[in-house]
Amino acid sequence: MYAEDDIDLPFKLPSMLHKAGVQFALQNEGDMERMGSRNLPFYAGTAVAYGLPYEEAVRSLTQAPAKILGIDNRCGTLETGKDATLFISAGDALDMRTNALTHAFIQGRSIVLRSKQTDLYEKYKQKYDTQKGGK
Repeated sequence: MYAEDDIDLPFKLPSMLHKAGVQFALQNEGDMERMGSRNLPFYAGTAVAYGLPYEEAVRSLTQAPAKILGIDNRCGTLETGKDATLFISAGDALDMRTNALTHAFIQGRSIVLRSKQTDLYEKYKQKYDTQKGGK
């Protein structure tokens, strides 16, 4: 980026690439990649807010990276014979306010979504909800 670039250029870039017909995929390279990868759907949601069509945002996380990596014959879309790696959300998967994972599958196998962090969240949410209610 250059000093004269728009400050919101990183958010507008996916839409600009799409309009120019450039194949692209969203990614999270750099520091703390493993932790930051959980925010990848929200990066796509931000790109939608800056003009990228919703379907293209989803494609930038699924089909496009598989095609770029040359593995689109095995993954990237939901088709018979491909790896069934997907998740189900009760809300909009690209919106951090409403995304609520209910199920997840890696190569067709269901994975457990509970962890120490979800247990602690439930424990302290219940504690502080009770305190707010004056009980």
